[in-house]
Amino acid sequence: MGKGKDLFGHYNDLAKAKGPESEESKYAGVLFQALLMVGERKVFELLEEAEETGKMLKLQTSGNGADNPDRPSNIVLVAKD
Repeated sequence: MGKGKDLFGHYNDLAKAKGPESEESKYAGVLFQALLMVGERKVFELLEEAEETGKMLKLQTSGNGADNPDRPSNIVLVAKD
């Protein structure tokens, strides 16, 4: 899990260096939301898997929420653009 934690820190450092409107900052936001949703262990494991497979984490919405259909409901790995 050390590698996943290091990757999380790396992406946050990139976000700080690039600024609040950067893609790096947006990705750091995704990682933080994922952390709140599923916890450290799962996010760090997903980050390690993403690094190994050349993918990235993405928040997925179900679209079914009556209060907020854009609320993230899952974290998935997707190909980098």
